Amino acid sequence: MTCGKCGHENGQQDNFCGNCGNALTNNPAAGKPRNKTAVILLSILAVGGIGFGAAWLMPDGTGSSAGEIEEPEQLVKTEEPVEGAVIQAQDIVPPSEQPEKVEPKKIGKTEVIKESQQKTYTILTEGGQGSGFLFTDQGMVVTNAHVVAGYTDVIVRNINGQDVPGEVIGISDESDIALIKVEAFEGIAPLESEMEPTDIGTEIIALGSPSGFENTATIGYLTGIDRDFEQGFLYEDIYQIDAPIAPGSSGGPLLDASTGKVIGINSLVMTEGDSIGFSIPLYSMHAELTQWAENPMAPEEVTENLQVYDDFTTYEDEDYEYDYDLEMEFNETNLSQFIGDFRYYYELALQNEDFFYVQNVLVYESDIYNSILEYINEIAGQGMEFNFRKLEITDIEIKDDYAVVQTEESFDFKNAEGELSVEERLKSYTIVMDENGFYYVSDIINHE
Repeated sequence: MTCGKCGHENGQQDNFCGNCGNALTNNPAAGKPRNKTAVILLSILAVGGIGFGAAWLMPDGTGSSAGEIEEPEQLVKTEEPVEGAVIQAQDIVPPSEQPEKVEPKKIGKTEVIKESQQKTYTILTEGGQGSGFLFTDQGMVVTNAHVVAGYTDVIVRNINGQDVPGEVIGISDESDIALIKVEAFEGIAPLESEMEPTDIGTEIIALGSPSGFENTATIGYLTGIDRDFEQGFLYEDIYQIDAPIAPGSSGGPLLDASTGKVIGINSLVMTEGDSIGFSIPLYSMHAELTQWAENPMAPEEVTENLQVYDDFTTYEDEDYEYDYDLEMEFNETNLSQFIGDFRYYYELALQNEDFFYVQNVLVYESDIYNSILEYINEIAGQGMEFNFRKLEITDIEIKDDYAVVQTEESFDFKNAEGELSVEERLKSYTIVMDENGFYYVSDIINHE
């Protein structure tokens, strides 16, 4: 057979020229046009090869699975391929152009606490203190009615210790809710509200200012729903929680720990047994609060409504109380809790290398304030690790205007070189209190 390219004589059964390698055209197999349908099938298998291969790897050896093989997501199936068909570019959707599945936004608890504390406030009146949170960007702050009972003008304190005036512009004589207008907070984005009921078992964060410890965060779970009480106010379908709250927490926000949305208004706490608190679902009060925000009560309306609180006192029975008043003096229980809370936030500050977590429980610009700030800045980025273990309060000494708390402490420590050690400390904390009953650390002494 003569090669049409170089003229070399080849055998009759040769498929290719022995001289130049050219395909011999009179070979029935050589030069045959390829079936276009086969080309299309190959393209599909190239895109969906993973699914096809999986079917042939089934344990039964049959080469097929019990179920159907799903079309790959990046293929838009139009019709069956036919002879001479061409796959158009628009038939294949690149993965980058596929519509993304929208998942609920979830953020870490540390971020939730850090962001939410900026918009959670302490509400101060002549009769006591409570908590509140930013509801709208017009400076509207939600709290409990019993926190501002009997007052139209209040003081609102932010996390930095700054006090600004607030005016009660909405209050209910049935539901334990109130709304405060704070002009200084206008333009600040509020906390986001959850407008649907929250399920039992949801991890939650309760914020407030209990027991003289300003803007505290506690973590727990939503343990019950549909709880009903009538105790001065009507509480219907409220949430039960196990996150610790205490006098001063009233009016603070209850947050979904995974989304940071406000799901409730902390309102009641059990006085005996395990820590059990109750929170009014925000979605159930959202319409009334919004109405006040858009159409504030006239001053005379607020005053008229407040008359129902003339004889308001802390409600107590064998199970529940309003967390309304705060005794303005040192006591060992509150001091012990304060030191425990301080240690918790100090550990967070070290672990996150962020002075933010501890700055508001230190006397501003004191030696210990500046010392801890400098230390946290020094260790930043060095990979050190702190894991606090032991905290034992060995003595509490209460003076006229300060208290000293003695402790024995230990923690696991990994230094910048990766070396592990167990550190033990004997410490003396000097605690002072402001005119509103808030505790602050003014000095810490490490005893050798």
